[in-house]
Amino acid sequence: MGDEDDHEPEQESDAAPGKEPPYQALFPNLDRMSRSSFRKGTISRRRINRALVVLSLVPVVVLAVIFLPQLLS
Repeated sequence: MGDEDDHEPEQESDAAPGKEPPYQALFPNLDRMSRSSFRKGTISRRRINRALVVLSLVPVVVLAVIFLPQLLS
């Protein structure tokens, strides 16, 4: 009767990932990038450039939020 609650829960297959590459969650299509992704005028290159701009703006904004109030006071 009470034996059902005494055993340990089984591990789910979703909780234990297999041999997934280390950055698969962050960059799911990293293995599909090629030289053609960086050719001038391609959509891939435009997306890469936009992502680089956004990623470079993040530290600038963070530093501005931290240091700008100190400079103004």
